[in-house]
Amino acid sequence: MFEKGLIRDDVTYVLIYDEQTDSVLAVQNEIYWSLPGGLREDGESLHQAAVREAKEETGYDVAVGQLVHLSERQLGNKHAVFFTFRGEIVGGEARTTDSEIQQIAWKTIAEAEELMPYLAPLRPLLQNSATYRIE
Repeated sequence: MFEKGLIRDDVTYVLIYDEQTDSVLAVQNEIYWSLPGGLREDGESLHQAAVREAKEETGYDVAVGQLVHLSERQLGNKHAVFFTFRGEIVGGEARTTDSEIQQIAWKTIAEAEELMPYLAPLRPLLQNSATYRIE
């Protein structure tokens, strides 16, 4: 399915849900909306990358929980694997240190599914849980 010789990129995302407003935290870069996240850097665990990226993109300190979604695709010469973790805000305030982020906003489930169709349907992800551990 994938070409041989592709460079592997691990990308982490954090699904942060506000039950009272039935919304998820999303970020907009120059091109599209997504959950907070980005590339895992050399030497980082997936959890560490998710925490760092969420902080850079949103200003929030997050606690990262269970894996709720996993997907992969070929993007040019890259084999990208996308890991989405459940997370919750434990501190910080809405602001970004990432120059690519244009906006940080809470989006209803319906809005988020429209803006991020690759995660739809989104509501089942709120119940998903897969064990992730570092050994």
